[in-house]
Amino acid sequence: MKITRETKSYRQSVLNSKKYIRLGAKHKGEYILKQNINYIEANECYTWFHLNNGTRLLSCKPIGYYEDELADDRFLRIHRSYLINLSNLKLYERKYRLVHLKGEITLPVSYRKNNTFSKNLQSA
Repeated sequence: MKITRETKSYRQSVLNSKKYIRLGAKHKGEYILKQNINYIEANECYTWFHLNNGTRLLSCKPIGYYEDELADDRFLRIHRSYLINLSNLKLYERKYRLVHLKGEITLPVSYRKNNTFSKNLQSA
């Protein structure tokens, strides 16, 4: 692939933008729009990104890294294994501690995160 000025400027605009998050290694990787992420799932030391279009992407970094990276972008940790995009939230059942997201996805909210999650929903 021949690198032109257009691809360099596009790459620089993506690198400097706060709308994207980088998955992958230092030299290889993929940039994803943060708004396209439905939820993030922990799998030991790896992290699965579940996108709105139904695809999944794997990252070699733990979920705690992405929790810090996405804290200001309406992402919230609801469980030890799940970090959700609040803009995709359809319904929250506090009694059953369940979150319903777009795409017919239901995730559990941990007992310890239940109160802080409901407080964050009321303030948002």
